[in-house]
Amino acid sequence: MKRLSLLIFTLITYTFTFGQLNIEELGHKPYSDDLSDVWGWVDNAGNEYALVGTYNGLSIVDVTDPSSPTEVFFGNGAQSIWRDIKTWGNYAYVSNESFGGIYIVDLSPLPGGAIVNTSNFTGSMYPFQSAHNLYIDETGKLYIFGADNGNGGALICDLTQDPMNPVELGRFDTYYLHDGMARGDTLWGAAIYAGNLLAIDVSIPSSPNIMGSVSTPGNFTHNAWVSTDGTHVFTTDEVSNGYIGAYDVTDLSNIIETDRIQTAPGTDVIPHNAHVIGDFVVTSYYTEGITIHDVSRPDNIFEVGHFDTSPNYSGSGYHGSWGAYPFLPSGNILASDIEEGLYILAPSYIKATHVDGVVTDSLTGDPLFNVEFQVIGSDISGETAFDGSFSFGTLESGTFDIQFTKEGYNTKTIEGLVFENGAVYELEIELSMPTLTGMSDEMKKISFNTYPNPFKSEITVEYDLNNIAAGEARLQVFDVTGNIVFESSLAHVSGTIKFGNELDSGMYFVKISNGTKEVLQMQRVVKM
Repeated sequence: MKRLSLLIFTLITYTFTFGQLNIEELGHKPYSDDLSDVWGWVDNAGNEYALVGTYNGLSIVDVTDPSSPTEVFFGNGAQSIWRDIKTWGNYAYVSNESFGGIYIVDLSPLPGGAIVNTSNFTGSMYPFQSAHNLYIDETGKLYIFGADNGNGGALICDLTQDPMNPVELGRFDTYYLHDGMARGDTLWGAAIYAGNLLAIDVSIPSSPNIMGSVSTPGNFTHNAWVSTDGTHVFTTDEVSNGYIGAYDVTDLSNIIETDRIQTAPGTDVIPHNAHVIGDFVVTSYYTEGITIHDVSRPDNIFEVGHFDTSPNYSGSGYHGSWGAYPFLPSGNILASDIEEGLYILAPSYIKATHVDGVVTDSLTGDPLFNVEFQVIGSDISGETAFDGSFSFGTLESGTFDIQFTKEGYNTKTIEGLVFENGAVYELEIELSMPTLTGMSDEMKKISFNTYPNPFKSEITVEYDLNNIAAGEARLQVFDVTGNIVFESSLAHVSGTIKFGNELDSGMYFVKISNGTKEVLQMQRVVKM
């Protein structure tokens, strides 16, 4: 169920108080410099390291014992508040937005040995001095983003021949790319100023071409990461109240947004970098810290972990968590906080209970909009979208009932849903209109006809109250949202009423009630 295929959202309300949720601190290393991004690396002996970008250079920290992080190398570089790091084999590659190109460090002396072999790569075919970011794929292709060459797209290089001296292969330069990641022959580019996620064919690095694109929720696409199975891509928009977006990319000619989610909605926090690990997305948020989202169902994303690295900051602004690296063999997350330093965190990757469904009219099969639902005994509630769909996730456990209500329909309760780690429910709910019972024989003799039905312009309601509720009965017409779109008092025992020219196409409900608002008759009508 792709509930956002029309960019229609189910309205959900539930309450969570975040601070530390399923993530605990194992270690912390403060710095005197402001930090930027962080990456991880493991030596041949299995020791784990954090490669930390600082204002003045690259800090390499042994985090094998998370409670005692120890710096083992510092490489001075151009002063820059932007520094990003990636690794290929025993080599680290560092970008900055000042000068010196890509700083390359041979890590092979670790553990114990002194790092002495470094170089700087500034290109010759496409010369540059600064670059915003970089990525290295599984085949050893280096992608350099946002360089001061051309439009700042992606410079593509080969590292397999000589890791200390990249070989230039080509350039994508249609858009400025702020960030990106590649798998196989596809580069997923974050065209931040265009506000687009791009799928770029890089099978021929000298001649890349765009295969597909989609705009992201905040139109300021900061980063992108593809799912483990390659069917979805997740993005961040670096704006206040920004979203993590999810996209079905199985058809590049028709990339479809499947969901979007905010952390701490309404607080103006800004998402930065998102990375996929298995069925989860780990994201660094300025002022808000590190989040974990369960994306096992990319059309029903739910937050399952949170750690605030910067309690002294909140709301909008570029303070706090810059980067998060979740790929160490230990499972620990490395988090770089601009002001607070390096954190080593232990996550618990817990899947939510996912509930998806659609609510329809039991007679016509039409989807029902604004059906209210409530998980009894919890704070989870919401309304169905225009296409009748709803979805939510929860970390609550236990057995729950879900109640569905809508004006003019019988309330329906789905009982006994067991909420537990990873449970998935796909519900098809049919609501029926009430059968009018408990009326006297005289009330049952009320005549009530509508014609033509369906109608194109105007419909006629013909009624005969048979002296029941004369002078106090009312006729009301409701749309599918429950709003009254037409009403009239029935001052006469019998007669006709016409309406419809003022209505849009759709389904409506015509109801006759007496003075105590007891429903005497009700019919469904459709305008074509």
